[in-house]
Amino acid sequence: MTDIVRKRGDTYPIEMVVQANGVPLNISGASFILTVDPESAPTTNTNNLFSIAGNIVNALTGQISFPISVPQSDHLGNFYYDVQMTSGGLIRTIAK
Repeated sequence: MTDIVRKRGDTYPIEMVVQANGVPLNISGASFILTVDPESAPTTNTNNLFSIAGNIVNALTGQISFPISVPQSDHLGNFYYDVQMTSGGLIRTIAK
């Protein structure tokens, strides 16, 4: 994935497409969480700035969206993120 660049106060959702080998995946039945942290490789979730549950926009084309609240948009600085997908009881990090 690429960097997510935002300005303070931007509350438009973060959107992405889940792919494998450049082809969008059918994500029916999956769930997603985006976590933002000041550390590049945190060992716990203690310092997470926030986590957001993802919304499936179009399961057949792999489109997901993460809504951003006003308090979440007020963090200043450079941070790290990852996105985890849970499907069939298995967790996979799909972006970082």
